[in-house]
Amino acid sequence: MILRALRLADVRRFAGTGVAIEGIGDGVNVLCAPNEAGKSTCLDALQALVFQAHTGTAAAVRSLRPHAGGNPLVEAEFEFPDGRFRVLKRWLGAKRALVHDAGSGRLVAQGDEAEAWLAARLPGGARGPAGLLWVAQGGAEMGAADRGAREDALAAVAGEVEALTGGRRMVRALARCNEELGALVTATGRPKAGGDYARALEAAERHGTAAEALSARVAALRETLARRRADRARLAALMEPEAAAAREAARDR
Repeated sequence: MILRALRLADVRRFAGTGVAIEGIGDGVNVLCAPNEAGKSTCLDALQALVFQAHTGTAAAVRSLRPHAGGNPLVEAEFEFPDGRFRVLKRWLGAKRALVHDAGSGRLVAQGDEAEAWLAARLPGGARGPAGLLWVAQGGAEMGAADRGAREDALAAVAGEVEALTGGRRMVRALARCNEELGALVTATGRPKAGGDYARALEAAERHGTAAEALSARVAALRETLARRRADRARLAALMEPEAAAAREAARDR
């Protein structure tokens, strides 16, 4: 069971819009985004898709509903030994559960049959584990069975993590980072005198001062141009034939 894509609609902060995570490949995949961007929401939605029946109203389901209301919808593409399938669930309103063949689009199962189809394919049964789906953030409230699943899942990727951090590779990487950092800042984090960081800050300050001076000059030039336009408009009005004739008539009287 390999996750290949995840799509959400009307789930928490994705109310009225939605989000899709496509192209999940083999090996370690990293979901990277700023805080509060919805990373945990995606994982909670995936957890609900696998564990929560589409007819349920458990707290895990209700927590997915946006503050503005809506019916959370989650769809994922899983790769199994016999093919790739799309599993979709919508909770609370317009409840449904569907399984489609991702290649042909053929409907494989729906409703309770879709729930049974998915449960039968979960490695280890309804409690897992299946990949890292059960390695939740934190885990302070995990029971004994959940802790075992967490350990099994971590062991499954230990080799790939070791390939990145094992041996002296990570030590060399940290040493190189510290060397590069030491050329820029002191031990207390202040810019090192004569370093690239200090010179960049000095240049930024010079440019800021120059920008302020240029902004003042631009404002003065704009004011001058505005006065010039006004003077030209007044001159054009004075030079109009009708205006000139009126002045001549007034002078003759």
